[in-house]
Amino acid sequence: MDSNDVTADELAQCLAILKNADGPTTAAQIAARLGLPGCRETQRRRVRAMILTLRDKGCRIVANQTDGVWLARNDREWRDYLEGRNIKAKTILGVTAPRIREAESKGQKLLFGQHYITGAYTECGTIKCGTKTK
Repeated sequence: MDSNDVTADELAQCLAILKNADGPTTAAQIAARLGLPGCRETQRRRVRAMILTLRDKGCRIVANQTDGVWLARNDREWRDYLEGRNIKAKTILGVTAPRIREAESKGQKLLFGQHYITGAYTECGTIKCGTKTK
């Protein structure tokens, strides 16, 4: 989903939800409050596009995988969040690059150049055990 698909009204409502929240709010909770259509994965992607757009507009929205998203309470929380994101990105790159080189050396470069998920299929963007997909 392109962030251009997000409306100004949705952004305002999403920001209001975050401002009025007592703590972290999950994407599912935001989607339910906004009455977003579609399956859970579609809703999650739309909320993510809203969060990214709000961040691009200067909103300091913090997130984690277990609790959800919330507005940073202070500058330190925001800086810590940004620093944590940078560390995670470096770690992912540090782990992925050697695996890609190893796969390339074994003639499996296409596994990374294409979007194949072996032994899985997607149902509304969610990977499930079953048949292959691209």
